[in-house]
Amino acid sequence: MVRLALVLLLGRSRVLRVFLAAALGPLVAGACIWVFRSVRVEPIGSSADSLAIQTPVKAHLRDGSTVLYRAGVLLARDTLRGRGVRYGLTLRDSTALSVVPLDSVVAMESFRRATNGAPTAIVSTLATGAALLGAAVAAFLIVCSSSDCFGNCPTVYADSAGTWALQAEGFSYTLGPAFETRDVDRLGIHPDRDGKIRLEVRNEALETEYFNQLELFEVRNAADETALPDRDGAPLAVRELVPATTIVDAAGRDLRRLLALPDGVAFRTDVRTLAGVSSERLDDAIYLVAPAPPRGDSVALVLRLKNSLLATLLYSEVMLGDRGARSLDWIGRELDGRAAALARWQGQRMGMRIAVWDGRRYHQTAHIQDVGPHAWKDVAVLIPVVHRDSVRVRLSFPADNWRIDRIAFARRARRPVVRTFYFGRLLDAGGREDPSALASVRLSDQRYLRTSPGERFTVVAEVGAAAAEPARTFLIATQGYYEPWIGRAGLSLARDAGARESADAELLKALRKWGTIREARERAFATQPSPGK
Repeated sequence: MVRLALVLLLGRSRVLRVFLAAALGPLVAGACIWVFRSVRVEPIGSSADSLAIQTPVKAHLRDGSTVLYRAGVLLARDTLRGRGVRYGLTLRDSTALSVVPLDSVVAMESFRRATNGAPTAIVSTLATGAALLGAAVAAFLIVCSSSDCFGNCPTVYADSAGTWALQAEGFSYTLGPAFETRDVDRLGIHPDRDGKIRLEVRNEALETEYFNQLELFEVRNAADETALPDRDGAPLAVRELVPATTIVDAAGRDLRRLLALPDGVAFRTDVRTLAGVSSERLDDAIYLVAPAPPRGDSVALVLRLKNSLLATLLYSEVMLGDRGARSLDWIGRELDGRAAALARWQGQRMGMRIAVWDGRRYHQTAHIQDVGPHAWKDVAVLIPVVHRDSVRVRLSFPADNWRIDRIAFARRARRPVVRTFYFGRLLDAGGREDPSALASVRLSDQRYLRTSPGERFTVVAEVGAAAAEPARTFLIATQGYYEPWIGRAGLSLARDAGARESADAELLKALRKWGTIREARERAFATQPSPGK
């Protein structure tokens, strides 16, 4: 999405150290398939006024062309110096070169080719013609170089009365193959008169996105039931929704009216709580009390939420931004080695922790991973009933990391029958069928579909005509990861790796900065142009 967001989700991790070694860069004419092999890169040295980027990288230029540096590159003051190959906008020409002015560079990205014994990955690209794709990417770079581009992860749209309506965003904050994950989102759509569902998937961020699998699920539920995913993506059908009798945040605010309806008017951390963050107090909390159901040993906590831009700021501007150009090596060489530790920290600190009062203390029973800042996500979490009179729940999370639109409790929940549909067609932005790309997203395997900034594709599933009863609810599963592009402004920032702070210290730094820019950043996010439209 940048959603440079690295919300480092462990999810269904698939450590694929294999990565993006295409000789033709991100602009590809025709449906190409590449098999990635191993490349060893030796340090090339640096001086006080330069930085040796040791990772294979691509430099994306203002004119839409791409320079590929297979053995890394030297960032020397205001130039890139090294053995590079430049590919033009239409990919019909290539030129060897050794010096590129930094002011002609929009962004750079690292790519990894060392497999270290991991299975070979096959990456397909869309069959979009070079001229069309080149124009889309060039237009995207113009927008993102002239304005703030927030966002991260692929976005999913459906046709609604002739306009594309946002439905979901997939595999949020999954920086690199070690953090590949699977997201399941509820869709607010119905099949058309021909019994088909059409979805448009867009890359609206300054990043390269890798899709492993796309799946469509159908849940048949009663008219008085709502079907939605649980925290692990498994569908639940809930009914008899009741409001909490108490909803209070850490600042003591009564939130019952604010969170009663899904109306887009959302919870934000109180300014006093945000201003008071410290190394010992990084979190906000919401305390809930609801009547216990007359029968059963659990209730379902129903939430409608999405992330603020805090996590985006943490990952893109603090964790990566402070490294400047050095972040290219960090992404390409160091990140996988820290994956386990970062994933543990992510599970302990980020997202939302759900705890139940057992009479003496709050006991954590569930964790919701971060879901991204674009689309509202509806999710249900089963909560054990410990006391017969009431259910007491605490939601805790980094201060102002969430926007919450609704909270309710469902007295009844069941596991419905789920039917899986595979998408039968995949069309590129020009409306052309792309069987190779479709095969890449059909199964969770070692095949991936890669998209570049500004690209989009449409998937179509045959689901049959609508039946009168029961109701039908559709959910989409997206599995994959992304690799961020580092913008020219970031390349010009700090270049000395230096001693790294702890992840908690970096979060505190992000929180303090977020407290000073929250209003302006959210206004910009709400009004930013969408390069994918």
